[in-house]
Amino acid sequence: MDPHLTYTPPTGRDLGSLPLLLVELQRDRLSVGDRRLIDVANIVVLVAFAVDYLVELILTNDRRQYIRAEWINAIIVASAALAVAPTLSAVGGVRVLRALPVLRGVLAVVRLLAASGMAARDGRRLVRRRALSFAVGTASLTWLSAAAAFTLAEDVGDGRRVESFLDALWWSAATITTVGYGDITPVTSTGRAVGVVAMVVGISTFAIVTARVAAFLVADDG
Repeated sequence: MDPHLTYTPPTGRDLGSLPLLLVELQRDRLSVGDRRLIDVANIVVLVAFAVDYLVELILTNDRRQYIRAEWINAIIVASAALAVAPTLSAVGGVRVLRALPVLRGVLAVVRLLAASGMAARDGRRLVRRRALSFAVGTASLTWLSAAAAFTLAEDVGDGRRVESFLDALWWSAATITTVGYGDITPVTSTGRAVGVVAMVVGISTFAIVTARVAAFLVADDG
């Protein structure tokens, strides 16, 4: 059995993990709640990639060929495991290594490159076959990416102007849906540019979703 013929390419999972890697680089200044959120996200990414990799490895007839073809997935699993190790283990030496900013940066870059490569490989198939899913996925990715960029560009952190990454997620959701409550606003040029991109993408993707829903309702009535 060829797993590539029976499994949907996990592009949304690949891309969805990327914005949190950027937030990981600012881990030291974030609140305890934000750090726990990052740890949970790392565990979810590890489990998702590991299960997908192991299931396909078991189902394939040529395991050697699969390992050679899916080396990107293996790299993501390994790097995610290193990122999660301090959360799952009380080994002091591992915690010391994980606390080094350089190591955090290396792990983030490795996962960023690997997940980007996998998403680029699988994305073309997704766009051709599932326009609605692509629009929803793009909106979700923009929501996470805008929140991550806001966290990097603005004064976000424990005791700062914006308290936490969760507040950044709230701002991103209000911006991408063009609601704009105004309780949290960017003050830097970069933050405002991120807001503009989020609004443009939000208007475009939600228009696609609305059009597809309208087409479904009209077809159903006919």
